[in-house]
Amino acid sequence: MKHCVIVPHFNHVEQFRRMLPQLLSAGLPLIVVDDASTAASFEDLQHLLQTQAEGTILLRHTENLGKGAAVTTGFKAALEAGYSHALQVDADGQHDISRVGEICAEIAVDPTAIVCGKPIFNESISGLRLYGRYLTLSLTWLETLSLQIQDAMCGFRAYPLAAILPLIENSRIGKRMAFDPEILVRSVWAGLPLRYVSVNVNYPQDGASHFRYFRDNVQITWMHMRLIVGMILRSPILLGRRFALRKH
Repeated sequence: MKHCVIVPHFNHVEQFRRMLPQLLSAGLPLIVVDDASTAASFEDLQHLLQTQAEGTILLRHTENLGKGAAVTTGFKAALEAGYSHALQVDADGQHDISRVGEICAEIAVDPTAIVCGKPIFNESISGLRLYGRYLTLSLTWLETLSLQIQDAMCGFRAYPLAAILPLIENSRIGKRMAFDPEILVRSVWAGLPLRYVSVNVNYPQDGASHFRYFRDNVQITWMHMRLIVGMILRSPILLGRRFALRKH
C-alpha cells in the first residue's frame, strides 16, 4: 500500500499555510488541486509550496468546477502516480491533522474500506450548520436503508483508489458540495465497507465559506431526490444485505 494526501484548494492560502507544517509532519506526499483560485491566491499557493513543501504535486483547474471535481482530479493523479490510497484533507484548517496516523492505521486493518473522519465539534459550530449536518445524515440513512454512515459531510477521509474511481466514473456524482455525502451513499450501495476515526473539528473565526446558498441547496436537493429514487430501485438488494447481516 502506498498513501498520499489530496488537498482541494480554493482561495484558502492563509488557512492552508497554518495547517501545512502539521500536514508535512505526517510524512505523506501531497497532491494539491487548485480549483481556479484568483491569480493572487494561486501565486501565493505556488510560493508556499515551493518554499515549504518542495516535491508537492500542484494541479490547477482553469475554471471553478467544485470541491468534488478537485478531489476527483486528485484521485486520478494519485492513481497515475502509483498510490493505492488517497487521504482527502480540506484546505480550510477545520480538521485535526494529527489523526492522519490513525487514518492510515485503519487502512492497514481493511485496505478495501473508506476510512472516514467522525467529527467531534466544539462551540465554534453554529446551530444552523449542525442542524444541516444532521438533516443530511438522516437522509443518507434513508438512502442506504442503514445506519452505516455515521457522518456524511466531513471532508477528512481516506479512499481506496482502485475501487472509488470506477464508482465515480460510472455515476453522476455531484462535483460541488454534494460530493461528500453522495460518494458515501454510492459506496454503501456498491458494498464498500466504511470505517471511522474520531476527529476534532474547529471552524476558524477567519474561515471563509464557499457555500452558495441557492446554487448549492438546489444541487443538494436534486442529489437527495436522485438518491432516494436510486434507493427504491435498489431496495431489494439493500434489504437483503440487512437480513443477511442479522443472520450472521
